Formats: sequence, structure tokens, C-alpha cells
Amino acid sequence: MSVSRTNVNLRRRSARLATILGLLAAGAAAGPAQTPPYAEFQYSTLTASGNTITATRLPVVTSAKTSYVNVVVQFDVAADGTLTLAPGYPQIVPSPAQLISNFLAGNYAGPSGSGDQITVSGPGVTVGGATEWSLANTATCSTPTSATWYVFGGPMTKNPLYTRLKNAGITAQTYGFYSWGTTGTQSCDAGSTWQTNTLIGLSQTGGALAILSFTLNGKDESQPADQITYLKNP
Repeated sequence: MSVSRTNVNLRRRSARLATILGLLAAGAAAGPAQTPPYAEFQYSTLTASGNTITATRLPVVTSAKTSYVNVVVQFDVAADGTLTLAPGYPQIVPSPAQLISNFLAGNYAGPSGSGDQITVSGPGVTVGGATEWSLANTATCSTPTSATWYVFGGPMTKNPLYTRLKNAGITAQTYGFYSWGTTGTQSCDAGSTWQTNTLIGLSQTGGALAILSFTLNGKDESQPADQITYLKNP
């Protein structure tokens, strides 16, 4: 009788686990003929570590709208290797809205006659719903050679670059004008204002991408030390 109960419990645990894993795989197998409501795991960011599986920005589609949630599933492992859901899981919370601002991915050309060309990539999702953007030169010695910046909706004190912004004397007003980032390794000599790890502020109006250097000779400043504006190619 004990063996029978053990087998029944094992089947129940296995069925429950199969249900969870089936949900995680459902999006990948789902076709366009799905009828709401359904989830689209194939469009979420799936990560795993140890006993935990995380789906970030999982689209949940209903007949009225598409919303986004973050899902965390954690498993307990029995002595015989059986997996069961850990108490309190899955955990499902609304996903913070992405912040994109006006930035546009694509190819850009620098000021007329400069020969500068860059490609802007993004958005990538990072902590707190912020988006991460990057650029890389596509012509020899374009300025800057590379850079990464974040569209962050929180206060300056919560910005990943807060220490540099504070030490530079950036005011809250100046902070609000730009999205902030840093240049990567610069492969060409671009003078005292476009060195590696330069503090930069960026803004975009239409197809015009303005990049401002707030570093002069390796020291961060409260006012722009230089500026270059790129125009998006059609």
C-alpha cells in the first residue's frame, strides 16, 4: 500500500511539473492561429540559474490587450531527484514598462564632410524597465568609436552613473535633458573630449542624435565639453 501511495504522489508531482514546463514551452510551439487568452514565452527573456527559471517581460495576450509580467519558477529537488514546485512559486508580478524615449536604431552619418558614420543598436531591456542602447562606428575613426547609454526614468540618485554625475556637479535640470552613458574604448585619437570612458549625455529629436561629452582631459565636467550631432540615414 505504501508503494502504491508513493507512486500516486510521484505521478501527481510529475503531472504538476509537466504543466509548468508545458507552459514555458507553449509559446515556442504556438502558431498564429492561437485564440486569446494565451502567453507568448517565445517573446520573453528566459534565463535559468540553479533551481530557478525566470521569464522577463512575458507577453500575456487577452481579447482586450497585451500586458507584460515577470515570472519566476523555483523547484525543490528530492533525494531521488524528483522535481517539485518550491513553496510560494510560481511568482508572477507586472513587468515595469520599457522606457524608450525618442532614440531610433539604425545607421547615422556625422556632420557633412566629416566622414563619420555610426550604427545605433537597441533597445535592450535592463533593470527597472530601462532600455540600454549602444553605438559603434562604421567608418574609420568616427567619434565616438563606441558608446553605451541608458534611458532611465528614475531620479538621478538611482542612476547607475550617479556617483560620476554627482562628482561632476551635474544638476537635476541638466540631468533631465539627457540620457546618460559612457564611451567604450576609443580606437582613434579624438582629442581631449572623446577619450575612453568619457561621460556622455545623449538626446534625439527626429532623426538628429546629439552626443555631448561631459569629460575634458579625463575629468568629468558639469557642462558639455564638446558635442557632435549625427543624422539618421533614410
